[in-house]
Amino acid sequence: MIRRSLLTAALIIVGSVAVAPKTMAQTADVPFTANVGGVCNFDQITPGKLGLNQQTNPTALAGGFSGGVFGKVFVSCNQGARVSISQPQQTGGPSFTPVHSVGMINSPFGSTDSQNGNPVFLPGGSGLPLDIDMIVDKGSPLVPGSYSYVTTLTIVP
Repeated sequence: MIRRSLLTAALIIVGSVAVAPKTMAQTADVPFTANVGGVCNFDQITPGKLGLNQQTNPTALAGGFSGGVFGKVFVSCNQGARVSISQPQQTGGPSFTPVHSVGMINSPFGSTDSQNGNPVFLPGGSGLPLDIDMIVDKGSPLVPGSYSYVTTLTIVP
């Protein structure tokens, strides 16, 4: 009797396996998305120095005048970008209202200034050099003192 029970159990098991539906492998795709925005960084900023338009009775200050030095900025961007510059803003020294004031960008990719308002287009890349200059002209002799100015660069990827 035990033999019959074992034989019956074995037949049931084998029959179940034979009758069971075959399993099939299935796949599913799981989508991922990302949005990487443009990024630009000012990597290194070297301040400029203002020179005088003339040694006796100077009326104007600029990085391009004798004794002056252009400021230098290096830019890195992961895509093309536009850079513009503001007019110089006085941050120190005897104040006056200039008759002429302009910030300037010179680069291997083009030039612009704060008056024309057309930005310079920079390609993507790292270590892109920009020479920065500015001029302020009082129109009359400057009062002796230590003058400080700042121009603001704006970059938009």
